[in-house]
Amino acid sequence: MTNLNICPSGSVIGARVLNVSLCDVPSAGTVEEIEQALENYGVLVFPNQSPKPQQLIDFSAVFAPLEKTELEKARLEGFEEIFVVGNVGKGLVSFAPKDDQQELEWHTDHIHHDIAAKASLLYALEVPEHGGDTLFACMYSAYNSLSTEQQQLYCTLDVINSASGLEHYLAEQNLGNTNSVTKSRSHKQVLRPLVREHPVTGRRSLYFGNQVSIGIAGWETTRARTFIQELTTHACQTAFQYRHQWKAGDAVLWDNRRVLHAGTPYDVENSRRLMYRTTFRETVPIERIGLQKQ
Repeated sequence: MTNLNICPSGSVIGARVLNVSLCDVPSAGTVEEIEQALENYGVLVFPNQSPKPQQLIDFSAVFAPLEKTELEKARLEGFEEIFVVGNVGKGLVSFAPKDDQQELEWHTDHIHHDIAAKASLLYALEVPEHGGDTLFACMYSAYNSLSTEQQQLYCTLDVINSASGLEHYLAEQNLGNTNSVTKSRSHKQVLRPLVREHPVTGRRSLYFGNQVSIGIAGWETTRARTFIQELTTHACQTAFQYRHQWKAGDAVLWDNRRVLHAGTPYDVENSRRLMYRTTFRETVPIERIGLQKQ
């Protein structure tokens, strides 16, 4: 086995892994170690990487089946498993607000898809000099810090998720004409439990997004939106965060089952940002607490 060289970030989540190369397909033992580290830390940073696109795909594919990129403008030509993030290429693909005065878009990848994302791996080729950080928030901590009464209630709730929420957010940011990341998708609604158990450990975490989660099943819309906004304030507070300030060559792997993330603004007109993302498909059912054992 590799015996990973892990340096914790000092925050409640996040760690650097110093002796793994994304240019090489990891062994079964290394995969097991990385998955355990991902459960322990939620977010793993692999610095000083230089994989070619196929190498990034080959590294990722040993962990889970990979999602193929539906959106043509975000697909790396010749590599449909790579989702291109940034403002270099076929157009702006960004989920960050236009400036620091706007609301962040906290989310877990593909919660609104039929098959959600188990994990995501984002590799930075070019980064702006200022801005463009990614914030990660620990949903174990968010759930554990709730009162017993809140935990009991939240375990009974189902969240309504739809790309329409993200599209509305982008329109409010005046990004609707330049960032059509949801335009090609239907606006179907997907129900997910607000609280889920991690399939490896059974630990409970909150599971939602502040824009893509557009309602709570059985609740009136205004009540649901207020609840989601207040929940976001609690769940994504600074004490539960790790902030990643990107450097070219960084690759960051995060567990979508226990972490929310949000991009921060950068100057999209005058700075260059280019990143490749692979998305690992979820391989186990996501069911409300108490249902999976029936």
